[in-house]
Amino acid sequence: MKHVGIICEYNPFHGGHAHLLRSVREAQTVICLMSGNFTQRGEAAILPPRSRAAMALAAGADLVLELPFPYAAGSARYFASAGVRALQALGADTLAFGSESADLDALLAAAKCTMEQEFDEKLANGARDRGSAALYFDALGDDRVPPNDILATEYARAVLDGGERMALHPVLRLGAGYHDAKITDAYPSATALRAKLREGEDITELLPCEVREIWQAEARHWGIAETERLGTSLLACLRAMNTAALAFDEKKEIADCGGGLLERLIHAAAIATDYQTLCRAAATKKYTDGRIRRALLYLLSGVTREDLLAPPSYLRLLAANERGRAFLAKTRKTRTVPVVTKPCDIAQLGESAARARRLAAISDGLYALCLPKAVTPAALMTEPPLMV
Repeated sequence: MKHVGIICEYNPFHGGHAHLLRSVREAQTVICLMSGNFTQRGEAAILPPRSRAAMALAAGADLVLELPFPYAAGSARYFASAGVRALQALGADTLAFGSESADLDALLAAAKCTMEQEFDEKLANGARDRGSAALYFDALGDDRVPPNDILATEYARAVLDGGERMALHPVLRLGAGYHDAKITDAYPSATALRAKLREGEDITELLPCEVREIWQAEARHWGIAETERLGTSLLACLRAMNTAALAFDEKKEIADCGGGLLERLIHAAAIATDYQTLCRAAATKKYTDGRIRRALLYLLSGVTREDLLAPPSYLRLLAANERGRAFLAKTRKTRTVPVVTKPCDIAQLGESAARARRLAAISDGLYALCLPKAVTPAALMTEPPLMV
């Protein structure tokens, strides 16, 4: 276990994240591949990428790179697949992740189930009225499987699919459950911390001591981003599609909008008044809240399924210490994915990188609207990496 990769969001960085970083600290390099502006549920990250990367570095990471949009906002399959491919291309030899069970044999067995054609067919169909999560419950043999183990199954699947070029290192998750919204534990969940923020409460004392000062400074500077601020833009987009009587076929290629969901969103927009009522009006057992939020985000940004299936064409450097920089220097000629520090680095990387940069620019523009202060997309786009 020389170069350990962790695929993460740090939204916000909490005690469980610090525990995982401590558990792999004996490695030569700890690499965090972290979501950028938007996270897996299609929601805006509460702070910009560089702010969260600074906290990761303070807590023990050596190198923080951005998992690009749109993969970072994708379902477990796309999120895990893109993350594993990127870490393999960088030269990481181990993937570490939190797991409620930390049972590697069970996770590998479940991963093999998800690689069967029947599983993919059911997943594409939304598992009828049970929802896609039910398929993972079946594969893991437990209808109480938490989201982290669903994601862990997809990590294992991606590693198996990539020729097992990385070792898997599950770490037992500590503290509150993934969806536990109450602060009743020394390790509160990210869900609980975000709920406190929505209520206007200060969460500083609930965070690991090594990141508290950074959290306070960054939260004061940027404010807390909220996806709900995109509500007006989404309603305008969907209502315009309805009144213009656009053919549904024109938008079939938009990721996560198939299977009748686009039509449902258009109808929901006619009765909704803001982002939350739009999501509630469109939700069913088949169309989960996360699926709807991702579909709305992809609709605004024009993300297609092909964008999600393509491998990452570059990774943006967010933060590094001496060990992280040494890893980048050592792997300069062996890694198969470019690492960039500024937008102009992307110009020579070809058409796939140009497409990725266009999507990243759209992501910056949408994220700027989610912040409470007036921020231009350029301010996000040109933030330099943090070098410690």
